[in-house]
Amino acid sequence: MQNDMLEFDLMLPGNVHDQFGMFLEDSGTFSGASASEFSNFAEGAKHSRDEDDDDDDDEKKAKRRKQIAAASRMSRARRKRELEDLRDENERLREERAQFLSKIGELQLKVESLREQGSTDMRIENELLRAQLEEHKRFVSCFKRLSDGAPSSQNARHAIYKQGADTAHAHVLGLISQSQADDWQQANVPIEADLPYQNFSVYYKYKDEYGSAKVEGGAVPRRRLNVRVDVLFPGIDAASLSDFFWESFSSTATHQRLYDTKGVEVTQLADDMPDKDTKMLYYRERWTNEKDQDLVLLCNRRRKELAKSTLGLPHASRSKPAVGKVAAMVMAMSTTQHSAAPEYENANRISSMFIQGCIMWNVMADSRLCVVFSFPDDIKLKAINSIDDIICKGTITLKFVDILKSYRQELGQRL
Repeated sequence: MQNDMLEFDLMLPGNVHDQFGMFLEDSGTFSGASASEFSNFAEGAKHSRDEDDDDDDDEKKAKRRKQIAAASRMSRARRKRELEDLRDENERLREERAQFLSKIGELQLKVESLREQGSTDMRIENELLRAQLEEHKRFVSCFKRLSDGAPSSQNARHAIYKQGADTAHAHVLGLISQSQADDWQQANVPIEADLPYQNFSVYYKYKDEYGSAKVEGGAVPRRRLNVRVDVLFPGIDAASLSDFFWESFSSTATHQRLYDTKGVEVTQLADDMPDKDTKMLYYRERWTNEKDQDLVLLCNRRRKELAKSTLGLPHASRSKPAVGKVAAMVMAMSTTQHSAAPEYENANRISSMFIQGCIMWNVMADSRLCVVFSFPDDIKLKAINSIDDIICKGTITLKFVDILKSYRQELGQRL
C-alpha cells in the first residue's frame, strides 16, 4: 500500500495531490484501482487545459494575421491612390503650363505691337508678362520635384497645395491685369438697384473657352464670364475687411445669409495644410428634385506689394497711370480636383475652373476693394444658376444686386 501511494504521489499535480491527500486522511483507506483512475482523470484535466490554451493562442494569432493583412491592403490602396493623384495632378499642371506658355507668346506679340506703334506706356503689359513668366518658372520647378521621384505623402500634398495656391493667385492677378489690357466693358447698374456703396463700378468680359458644350440640336462654343467689382469703404481698415472675407469663405451660416440660400454646407476639410493661410473647403448644395451640387475649393491669402498701376480701373489706363506701390492683402480661391473630399453618387461635382479673388489696401483712412470672378458657363448653383444671373445684356441683374446688398449689410453688422 505504501508503495502504491508513493507511486501515485509522484503522478499528481500539486493542487490535485493536496485535495486527494485530504481525502486519504479522511477516509483512512485506499485502493490501487481508485488511485489509478484518479491519476488518469487528473492527467486528462491537465491535457484539456493545455489544449484550450493552444486553441486560444491559435485563435489570437489568426486574428492578428487578419488584422495585419487588412492593414497592409489599406496601406497599399492608399499608396496607389496617392500615386494616381500625383499623376493626375502632374497631367493637369502640364496642361496649365501649356496654356501659360501660349499666353506668354501672345503677350510678347502685344508688347512688340505696342513698340511698333511707338507707345511708351507698357508697364501694365510688362507687369502681366513678368507674372506669367514667374508662374512658368514655378511650374517647371514643380515638375522637376515630381520627376525626381515620388515624394512622401505629406510633402506631396503640401507641394501640390502650394502650387495650387500659386496658380490661383496668378489667375486673380492675371484677371485684374486683363481687365485693363483687354479693355473690359463697364456694366450698367439698374436704376432701382440703390446700392449702398461709394465709388462702385462693375466691369466684365466674355471669353471663349476650349472645346464646346452639347445642347439640343448640336453644340455651342464654351465661354466664360470674367467680372471685376471695385468699391471704396470710407473709414474701414483693409485688415478688418480682409478678416471678414477670409472668414466668410468657410462659414456655412455666412454663406446662407449672403446668398439667401438653404441647404448649403461649407466644410473645412481636415487635410493638413502647409500653413495657416491656406485652407481646403468642401461646398455642397442639397437639391430636392435634382442631384446635389458640390465642389472643392482651395483658398489662400497673402500680403503682397503691388504696383498702383496694376490696380487702376480698366478705362483709367487711358490717362496717366498711378505711380508707386501699395501693401495689399490678396485672397485667391479656385476649384481643385486634388483633395480628400469623397465623391457621392447623388452629387454632381463641379470640375470646371471657378475663380474668385479680392485685393484690399488702405487709401489714407479708407480702404479700397477689388473683387474678381471667373465663372464657367456650366456653373449651376442656387445663388447663381448660370452666368446670365450675373450680367444680362450689359446690365448687372437684380439677383446679383441682392447679393451685393447682402455683403454690405453683413459688413455693417460685423464692422
